Amino acid sequence: MLLGRAAGLSEAQLGHLGDATRPQDIYDDASWAIVEYAQVSTRNEPITNELYARLVAHFSEKQIIEICFTVGLSNTINRFHATFLTEVDERTREALAPSCPLRYPEPEGDPHC
Repeated sequence: MLLGRAAGLSEAQLGHLGDATRPQDIYDDASWAIVEYAQVSTRNEPITNELYARLVAHFSEKQIIEICFTVGLSNTINRFHATFLTEVDERTREALAPSCPLRYPEPEGDPHC
């Protein structure tokens, strides 16, 4: 969530990242293509020709490669943290707590969020 905010996503956009269908008036076509790509890629599902065509309609091949790399790297990092329940500093914990999809350990070892 912090990275999304840093990239300029609004709270409304962050709140709808997991939606199965595009919410009205929150994402434009290009942004929704990225969100859908990230959802499909994160689930390790094949990228359909239709989804790839929507990406190509908005982005260059270089940009699509960067999107793919960013999503893949984020998934790798998230899986590492989910596996090892890595400690999170207090500032990050406070920023993530309202929307945290993962259980982070408290400094004493108790789960958080």
